[in-house]
Amino acid sequence: MRRFYIFFFTIILCFCSTIVGLYAQENDSINKKELGLSTLLNDIRQQQINDSLERQKLQHEIASLKSQNSPKKENLKQQLNNFDEENNLRKQQLKIKVDSIKKNTKRYAVAPFNDTLFYIYNKLGSSLAKDRAYNVVNRIENLYEDDFVKVDSFKIENNEISADIVYKDLIITSITELDALLEGKSKEEIANQYLKRIQQAISQERADNSITKVLIRTGLVLLILVVFSILVYFINRLKKYGTNRLLTERTARIKDVKIKNYVFLTSVQKTRIFISTINIARWGLIVLIAFIMLPIVFSVFPFTQSWASNLIGLFTKPLKKAVFAIWDYIPNLITVFVILFVMRYAVRFVKYIFNEIDKGKLEVNGFHREFAMPTFTIVRFLLHAFTLVLVFPYLPGANSDIFKGISVFIGVLFSLGSSSAISNIIAGLVITYMRPFRIGDRITIADKTGVVIEKSPLVTRLRTIKNEEITIPNSSILSGNTVNYSTFSEEGICFQVELTVGYEEPWQRIHELLLNIPSRIARVNQLPAPFVLQKKLDDFYVLYELNVYISKSGEIELAKSEIYQHILNDFLAAGIEMNGPHLFAKVDHVPQYQHKNTDTSY
Repeated sequence: MRRFYIFFFTIILCFCSTIVGLYAQENDSINKKELGLSTLLNDIRQQQINDSLERQKLQHEIASLKSQNSPKKENLKQQLNNFDEENNLRKQQLKIKVDSIKKNTKRYAVAPFNDTLFYIYNKLGSSLAKDRAYNVVNRIENLYEDDFVKVDSFKIENNEISADIVYKDLIITSITELDALLEGKSKEEIANQYLKRIQQAISQERADNSITKVLIRTGLVLLILVVFSILVYFINRLKKYGTNRLLTERTARIKDVKIKNYVFLTSVQKTRIFISTINIARWGLIVLIAFIMLPIVFSVFPFTQSWASNLIGLFTKPLKKAVFAIWDYIPNLITVFVILFVMRYAVRFVKYIFNEIDKGKLEVNGFHREFAMPTFTIVRFLLHAFTLVLVFPYLPGANSDIFKGISVFIGVLFSLGSSSAISNIIAGLVITYMRPFRIGDRITIADKTGVVIEKSPLVTRLRTIKNEEITIPNSSILSGNTVNYSTFSEEGICFQVELTVGYEEPWQRIHELLLNIPSRIARVNQLPAPFVLQKKLDDFYVLYELNVYISKSGEIELAKSEIYQHILNDFLAAGIEMNGPHLFAKVDHVPQYQHKNTDTSY
């Protein structure tokens, strides 16, 4: 445990030393930057001093010459003019350089009462610019807190190094030649500006925080709140009046909205919609009035004036951003509309072509009519996908990471949850071009038999003879066998009826009886002619199969029923017994387990 504490305190010491080192490194970096700025400003100031001394020297030499028109004097005047021109050019370059320094240098605001008076850019002695600004703010706030301080007693004291704004023995702030150089004015002019701003700030803050002023502002806030309450009261009364009016006149004026015989909206639903609209309008008005009044309330007191602008900015900045975003998006929106317009009519043109093929008006070699609409569905899907590819880069936020993340997420969900659906779709396409059946065909899939009533990309629907609807996934159709009774139904479909007869009956007689039956049934075809097969010789009977042709596949079960009826009648009349397999069991009782006959009389 002791080792743990030692290790823990070691980590804390290392962390603290790291923080202190980073803080010291940051201060050293700031100190180096401000030292470099001061060095640069000192060089510029020294150059100005040298230029001023050079000009004074030329002016002194010109004044010392007694002759008015001597060549030497003219030469000196020419040198002075050239020097002034060069000096003006250097001043312009100096202004550009100073503006660049101000732009690239971090400044610190002197804002004692949340109102910036001026900025400080460079250090003074050992005090960094940040420390200078902090000290000036503290001095101004201390002077404001002192009720005996007279603002009119502030004054400016000039010396060779700086112009100081002082109160008695306290130096509020100092303006150096370097500060003046950054402002482009003399230090005396800047000192006078700063003095006026400091005096006005303290005087205004005292006036704003006087008891009379506070009471007046408090009363104004209460008045605003009373007005707000009155407006909310009238809005609630108006809402209540409108609701009651709707409820009383609902049966007389509010009628059902009908589209032919369909009631789209009942009067009760319309009344509820109107009441909800009134409630929404009520809350909208209350929020709007509160939004208007809150900035007014915040602007009453000086310390909350910034809150008003911030509150307005919470709504105006997003609104402004949205308006500019919409305005900037207009060219892309026009591009999207053009792409959608062109692709819409391209889809219509493709649909027209495939409709013509489907109706038989347009023939394409090797392309069957039933391929038309499924192929159109595929082409339309590809065109829509191509449209999405073209439009996607012009959608707002298409290049953002969030949009890309959502797209990937949706793609993963689609790929994980739609594997069976995709397999059914692919199977549906394969079935379409395999042409194993068409709408209206009678088919058998596995053990399900019925008429095809629908072929969709996912499933195929059958209607059985009992009017049952069976839905079969396309993937199971593709993986199994399909029997189509309608493909060659005009030539006749052969179906079978089986029966068993014992060996005592001659097969020629059975054949004769069976072959006489189809001619008496109107549903079956006589050509091709029916025929009989012996399918099996079993232990107790012979399995016969009657094969009959029929044109309407939907009537096979009915035809079988009629044939069975004739078989029963004809075979019964002929005295022929139809046998089936039978199982006989005989039980022999073991003697010792047989119950003896006893007298059961009671």
